[in-house]
Amino acid sequence: MTDIDQHPAKTAFRKPKRGEEIELTIDSLAFGGRGVARLEGYVVFVPHVAPGDRVRAVVTKRKSSYAEADLVEVLSPASERIDAPCSVFGRCGGCNWQMLPYADQLRWKERIVRDSLRPVQNLQETPIAIDPIVASPDAFHYRNKMEFTFGQEGPDAPLKLGFHMPGNWKHVLDVEKCWLMPEPLNALLGAARAEGERQKLAAWNPVRHHGMLRQLLIRWSVYEQRALVAVLTGERGGFDFDAFRTALVAACPQVKCVVRGLNAGRSDVARADEILDSWGEDTIEERIGDLKFRVSLNSFFQTNTRGAAELYRAAKDYLDLTGSERIFDAYCGTGTIGIFCADAAREVFGIELVLDAIRDARENADRNGLANCTFMAGDMAVTLPKLEAAVPGRFDRVVVDPPRGGMDKKALARLVALRAPVLVYVSCNPTTMARDMEQIAGGGYRIERVRPVDMFPQTYHIECVARCVLER
Repeated sequence: MTDIDQHPAKTAFRKPKRGEEIELTIDSLAFGGRGVARLEGYVVFVPHVAPGDRVRAVVTKRKSSYAEADLVEVLSPASERIDAPCSVFGRCGGCNWQMLPYADQLRWKERIVRDSLRPVQNLQETPIAIDPIVASPDAFHYRNKMEFTFGQEGPDAPLKLGFHMPGNWKHVLDVEKCWLMPEPLNALLGAARAEGERQKLAAWNPVRHHGMLRQLLIRWSVYEQRALVAVLTGERGGFDFDAFRTALVAACPQVKCVVRGLNAGRSDVARADEILDSWGEDTIEERIGDLKFRVSLNSFFQTNTRGAAELYRAAKDYLDLTGSERIFDAYCGTGTIGIFCADAAREVFGIELVLDAIRDARENADRNGLANCTFMAGDMAVTLPKLEAAVPGRFDRVVVDPPRGGMDKKALARLVALRAPVLVYVSCNPTTMARDMEQIAGGGYRIERVRPVDMFPQTYHIECVARCVLER
């Protein structure tokens, strides 16, 4: 149950009009990062505020039971509010909670997880143990993958490089420094912007669908302290790759690879349809614990490397392995969780639809000398029955790490039907996790423990690991 559920809508609310300025006192924080306030009982959401702030806000959207408003001014700051270090905080949309000390961010995330699980708790007699939240080893500079967008207000306007402004896909907010990115990489932003200006390269126009510079992609290895960089362009000719590469490497000597990819599609997805130029080695090595992983620009890998180690340790702990178990890693991606647990299990089997991810999983298992890992590419509905037929006997453990939207009901039902004694669910969204936990509980499992793990400091996002034990 959330804060909203505890205060049902009343017809007597005074509902402010769209565009109206109102004064509010922030009561709490909700999943999504916004502050929760009440105007005579009517709920109003406001971003970039701390509990206890007295603020003036302007209403941007009005519904029957709640409104959304933009922050205009903090009239009286909460005692726990701090100054955000980032100069574009509140405008870029990447960070939500830089105005809160990190210890307070953790406290609110733990509370949000606890509130999200209340409907599940009502389905079982025994309480769900919420283990203490695990903090990220780094509160800033932790992201190992970043995507920046080039922009320009007009043909003769200065080149911008940063992020799309929230709710405004046509405009780019210029960013000099991102506090979530490892510090050495920030020099790449100024270098790419300056070299684009020097070559007189126009930014991609998202309305007219033409222009040269589109996106700058960066990947970083905490272990190697090296970076991969991709410049995505909307056109082929008129680009001096050697000069651009030289400028990037001069600004950040940790760069070991630069590629130029063609991205001429109309969507804003940062992808290379074709590699036009390349320099250097196109992979980096990363470590999680003692395990080695090869990472390319397009590989899936947790964006907080040191935080991922904490997440996988929590999952491994909840699996409660003795060395004799057979693990099924559902929707295994590049196999990182299964590989992390393989040294304490008899066998690990993983299924993933994306063939390139399975190739990475197999290579990562080989790189770490793990002969007890088998990874298969295919649709779960087709491939899982084949796996069960080929490998007689039940799975002792199931682990699943679904996307933010949670799991499809039929797919989750297949996992529940395996009747593994322990099912561990790794989630990046406590609300969809709670929904899926209800289905798991209905399938005969008891939700025993949940541990929040913070992989995304300065944002509202939170990972959770849930241990589910088969009872009937």
